[in-house]
Amino acid sequence: MSDRNIQIIQQIYAAFGRGDVPGIMEHIAEDLRRFSVASELQVAPWHMQITKKADVPSFFKALAETCEFTRFEPHDFAAAGDVVYCSVRFDVTLKTTGRKLQIDDEMHRFTLRNGRVVEWRGAEDTALIADALLA
Repeated sequence: MSDRNIQIIQQIYAAFGRGDVPGIMEHIAEDLRRFSVASELQVAPWHMQITKKADVPSFFKALAETCEFTRFEPHDFAAAGDVVYCSVRFDVTLKTTGRKLQIDDEMHRFTLRNGRVVEWRGAEDTALIADALLA
């Protein structure tokens, strides 16, 4: 099951790389519990606490309106049961400020049930993001 869950998460990242939000949504469970970036700061538009599947596209809309990714590389997948961890590297330009960031150590955690994501948590350097957005 762990290998299958990793394949599902890789499909989600491939859809993200194509800008295919409907392709991502196919893998989100109707009974989603949480979809969010772990952040006490609410500076970035994508730092939202989502608990309904219908609201997940607003996360990707916020990213698209604010960020231009020139590199996005998920790597180092690990799974234990229904939980998949992945490290992500990316280069992004923040459209609102023109700041360019190189991120080499973001961590994502997915929890799946019956092959669908019931929880996603992204961990990023929120202070770095806030500084870049408020510059």
